[in-house]
Amino acid sequence: MKYADKDKISSELKKWQKLLLNINASLEDAEEKQTWSGSVKLWLSDLRDIAYDAEDIIDELTFESFRHQIMEDTDSFLSTYNARRRISFYMKVRRYISTCCLSFNPSTVKFSTKMESRLKSLTTRLEEAVAVKNGLALVENDRGRYERMKERLRSSSLVDESHVYGRERDREALLDLLMNDSDDGVGDIGVVSVVGMAGVGKTTLAQLVYNDAKVESFFDLRVWVCVSEEFDVVKVTATVLQAVSMEGCNLKDLNLLQVSLKEKLFGKKILVVLDDVWNENYEQWEVLRMPFIAAEAGSRILVTTRNERVASIMTTCGTYRLKELTNDDCLSLFTWHALGTLDFEGHPSLRGIGEEIARKCKGLPLAAKTLGGLLRTKGNHQEEWEDVLKSKIWDLPEERSSILPALRLSYHYLPFHLKRCFSYCDLFPKDYEFEKDELVLLWMAEGFLQQTTREKQMKDIGTEYFRDLQSRSFFQQSTSDRARYAMHDLINDLAQYVSRETCFNSDGDKLYARVEKLRHFSFLRHQYDISKRFEILHQMESLRTFMALPIHTSPWAASSYLSNNVLQELLPRLVRLRVLSLSGYCIEELPHQIGGLIHLRYFNLSYTRIKSLPDSVGSLFSLQTLILHGCKNLVKLPQAIENLINLHVLDLTDTENLTEMPMHLGNLKNLQILSKFFVQKDRRPNFIDLKSLLHLRKEISIRGLENVVGTRDAGEYSLDMQWSPDFLDVDALPVFSMLQPHENLKKIRVAFYGGTQFPSWFGGSSLANIVDINLSNCRNVMSLPALGGLPSLKKLSIEGMDGIKELGMDGVKELGFKPFPVLEVLQFQNMLKWEYWYHPYEDGEFPSLHELVIHNCPNLNQKLPRYLPSLVKLIVKGCPNLVDSVLNLPSLHELNIEDCKNMVPLSLVGVTSLDTVKIRGLPYLKCFPDGFQQFPGAPKHLLISNCSGLTSLRLKVTECENVASIEYVKVNGSSPPLSLAENGKNLVPKSQHFLKSLERLHIESCPKLVSFSETGFSSTLRHLQLRDCPVLTNLPIWIMSQFTSCLLEDLEIEECPSLTRFPSGRLPPTLKRLKLQDCTSLCSLPEGLMQADNNKYASYLEHLEIIGCPSLKNFPEGKLPTSLKVLRIWDCWQLKPLLDRMLPDNASLEYVDILKYSNLESLPESLQNLMCLVELNINSCKDLECFPEIGLPLPNLRTLNICSCDKLKSLPDQMLYLTSLQYLTICDCPRLSFPRGGLPPNLLSLEIWYCKELKDPVSKWNLHTLTSLREFSIAGGPDMVSFPHQCLLPPTLVSIYMASLNNLKSLTVNLQNLLSLEELEVVECPKLRNLPREGLPATLGRLCIRNCSLLENRCSRDRGEYWPLIAHIPCIEIVATDI
Repeated sequence: MKYADKDKISSELKKWQKLLLNINASLEDAEEKQTWSGSVKLWLSDLRDIAYDAEDIIDELTFESFRHQIMEDTDSFLSTYNARRRISFYMKVRRYISTCCLSFNPSTVKFSTKMESRLKSLTTRLEEAVAVKNGLALVENDRGRYERMKERLRSSSLVDESHVYGRERDREALLDLLMNDSDDGVGDIGVVSVVGMAGVGKTTLAQLVYNDAKVESFFDLRVWVCVSEEFDVVKVTATVLQAVSMEGCNLKDLNLLQVSLKEKLFGKKILVVLDDVWNENYEQWEVLRMPFIAAEAGSRILVTTRNERVASIMTTCGTYRLKELTNDDCLSLFTWHALGTLDFEGHPSLRGIGEEIARKCKGLPLAAKTLGGLLRTKGNHQEEWEDVLKSKIWDLPEERSSILPALRLSYHYLPFHLKRCFSYCDLFPKDYEFEKDELVLLWMAEGFLQQTTREKQMKDIGTEYFRDLQSRSFFQQSTSDRARYAMHDLINDLAQYVSRETCFNSDGDKLYARVEKLRHFSFLRHQYDISKRFEILHQMESLRTFMALPIHTSPWAASSYLSNNVLQELLPRLVRLRVLSLSGYCIEELPHQIGGLIHLRYFNLSYTRIKSLPDSVGSLFSLQTLILHGCKNLVKLPQAIENLINLHVLDLTDTENLTEMPMHLGNLKNLQILSKFFVQKDRRPNFIDLKSLLHLRKEISIRGLENVVGTRDAGEYSLDMQWSPDFLDVDALPVFSMLQPHENLKKIRVAFYGGTQFPSWFGGSSLANIVDINLSNCRNVMSLPALGGLPSLKKLSIEGMDGIKELGMDGVKELGFKPFPVLEVLQFQNMLKWEYWYHPYEDGEFPSLHELVIHNCPNLNQKLPRYLPSLVKLIVKGCPNLVDSVLNLPSLHELNIEDCKNMVPLSLVGVTSLDTVKIRGLPYLKCFPDGFQQFPGAPKHLLISNCSGLTSLRLKVTECENVASIEYVKVNGSSPPLSLAENGKNLVPKSQHFLKSLERLHIESCPKLVSFSETGFSSTLRHLQLRDCPVLTNLPIWIMSQFTSCLLEDLEIEECPSLTRFPSGRLPPTLKRLKLQDCTSLCSLPEGLMQADNNKYASYLEHLEIIGCPSLKNFPEGKLPTSLKVLRIWDCWQLKPLLDRMLPDNASLEYVDILKYSNLESLPESLQNLMCLVELNINSCKDLECFPEIGLPLPNLRTLNICSCDKLKSLPDQMLYLTSLQYLTICDCPRLSFPRGGLPPNLLSLEIWYCKELKDPVSKWNLHTLTSLREFSIAGGPDMVSFPHQCLLPPTLVSIYMASLNNLKSLTVNLQNLLSLEELEVVECPKLRNLPREGLPATLGRLCIRNCSLLENRCSRDRGEYWPLIAHIPCIEIVATDI
């Protein structure tokens, strides 16, 4: 091949530089004008394509440089390489040409003729772009932007308070900030900021506060100034002066203005509102504020802004971050502007659509007001409302919608580098939550990060970008996970608007641009991703991003399958990919061709089933991020990974089977994150490699330290150090001594260290910044170092240190301050020989300790520290020799003591806020709380279990006045006779104060509990649960309404076999749920369960379960309550069947579940009255023969399951009229025949298993008429040789399951008519041997063939004759016949 001279490259690049400088001068004006000029927009689009192509060319030239150098002399190349040296160039050019385009050094590249042609072609395109630009009348270095922007309507102080909704709390909070003088400084004025995204209501809130009567009386003067985009100090000062003096102001000189204003403000308490501030220039703000210092103390400036940075510059008295409205308030605002009312009473047909539109606004008042106003002019036509619901913000007429202009203004004020970063976020669908670090890595891969100095790492630059966007309200912190972020729906719409020519999310975006121009593609993983889903990518030859979402998944969610065609054929063709994320797919191997993706910078294979990477990965010289997190099957990395000298991140977290590291990792000079490193036996050099990785951050987990053969191999890292448990006898101190970490280390973990002592640096000044120490299973260590002097230590965990018998304060007695000054969490676990804990400081050596855990320390016999002033949680488990203590714990909220037999009596003093007490396995505790001297104010939750000596809960009001606060009591596993009474009679003296707040009582596993006290329980009790009390014979009479003011709502009695009946009387009318289970001797149900015929006693029961009560025979007299929604009767073989008279005409029953109801021969005719019934389950009713003659005219029935009813002969007649029925299951009903009149027409799922009398061929079932059917399952059905043959199936089918079809021989070509089929499973069809030669449906995502011996070999991977027909299917399961 001929190579041209390198000078030709330099010549072309110089031309590019000159042309780009010409173009760059007009970019700001072009960006502004593209919103209304189609020709400018088209020019920018062409320019963007040129930039992308230029970047690709530079990447390819750089790749050739790498390849040639490596082939010639790898070692020399890796030590002297400088091909990526950056060319000095103007920063603004990088707006469209990213850093990689400008960092190429032509001195190392041989230049092919083809490449020369491409370079010249691109130069020509740039020249044409310059020519077009000259005809667009673009202004260079445009400064007229503010003049155009100021046309925006400016705010005033007036507001109609009657139509502001949901801001009462915000107003009060802001008033507190404005009228609180405590933060005032001398010679200064207090500044309060309101920060929030565009349209959230900052101005409205400021107006509310400005016009508040308390503000009017508190301040002498009030001034409102709308500042907007241009922060003109002279204009703002003049406006304030004019408002204060109430006269016109013609002064233009800033000095005269400020002097005059200062005189006017002197001695007056003022409030100045600066609305809509954008200024980030601190000096301008300092100049503006000078006259205001003359005002009286207590004066305030209130600033509203979208930008946290603006607030940080100006604020002195607090920042109020305004959040979105609630859905209800947003709906009220929308409804008022749309209909002029606060409800839909006059327009009921619009309610559902209106609520959806309000939800679409996501709490943004501007959106609710704008969409409401838009609909007010369109009339109350449902079609118009639906159009608005389905529209994007840019589809709305801009002259009548202020949403897009308001959001677009925020976008236009972004610096260009942030515009690229934000628009890229269009790849995330609405409500998608992302992590900061993952987004920064993506930006880095796309070339969006501008590295201005070598000192600042790319990841740090990306973090700055992220925080800047967050401060401008483009990103919001997730409410469910503080480590994640999201975009408001309208911000997401804005991202789509500005990036719709380059980005495409297949699950949320519409195609607005030509497919071939798209560069970034994302999609939400489906369980089975077939190749057809990605056909559009064949037209995207220039694609840079292929991203499966969510990027960060979890092990339980990593169960998606990707078509082999996509992996083997499509992806290798996308040669310009920079980002490839396949996380969460069940991929076992990668194609070798993956090494041809020479532009690739980000490769995510997390939670895949990959076992190894192909050697061709070593050709990905540009790769910056390789994520293998959670690849549990990964066993090794290729040696060629040493070539990836641009790699920044190698994430090997949670790859436990990876026990081998490649050599020469030291070549990866740019590596910042290496989560795991394994020291291999007989591979000494690979440990030395770590010394070359100077930029490592975060943790590195070093495993196999027992394999280090010399101390010179060790280095300096931030460490998670782990030796093998098999080498505990090895003298590891020399190695450990040389592993002194960097002084900025925050966390250190040491596991299975075999030495007898820690190195001298451990606990010294080198750990001054340590926050978290974890020492685990260092079984030979005899004593711990002096850790009490570490000034930053917040968490200390010590586990499995078998050699330690004593813990003390050695080395910290002379500190001059209390040890462990900031320690918050202290944990001891599995310290089997630990006996003594020395804590000499009576006034507390742990002043900041929040949590203390001592678990499984069987020989510890010393008292706990007496005074822990900050302790919130105390957990002591498995410490049988730990003696009783007097503990002063004034902040304690949770106390948990388990299996500590000698900790009784325990004295707690000073406790005032105890919330939860858990006591388990204290055999010497006989009476609660007598075993706890000076027991504090009673907790809200009390749980007692396995206290074999407990005989009484004897809480005396005279000794425990605060016992009334208990809300929940649980007693579990009391072996001796337990009396819930004092002196065997009453729980407490007759006092109204006892357990005044008790709401829940749970008693479980008390084998000798016989009875309850008859008095003493409060009317606040709502939930009573009794479980596994085998000798309990009587229930307390106070659960019945006429004897007490019981307001019980939930009663659950399980596994009480001695209970025979309820007390006399009626259940309280407040009872909503009653569950009786495994009460084998219970003979009768309580009165009050049923509704009396004379309606004298009302029952409001909603949920009734009777399970495993074989002695029950009858229901009480009356009807089931009309309020009943759930009825479950299982395994009550003597219970007489439900009668017509028992079902009320207007019943609310929604769910009926009947199992093993032996006496049930037919269902009552009155079943037809259950107009609300949604689900009916009938299972194992052996005597059931028929349904009512009238059928089941149930208009709302959605689910019908009938199983194991041996005598049932037919389904209900007229099932055709069950138009709401969606799920029908018929299983193991051997006498059942096909229903007359056909199946319900709207079924989604049909399952028919092992019904021998259903002999009609499937072709006569008229399944093709079920136009909504998605799932069809048949097992042991009528004989068929082929499927589907003459049987017509609905094309809506998504899943087919076939089993035990003994004569089935072939699947036919008719399957191809099922254009929605995703899953096909065939089980135990012994004669099946043929698949259709024409292939299976292209939509099929899963094919499972199990125990079909004749077909298995024909479908075997790579060898079977059918393999070419099925290889494209993402999930193929061929399970061999059971032997």
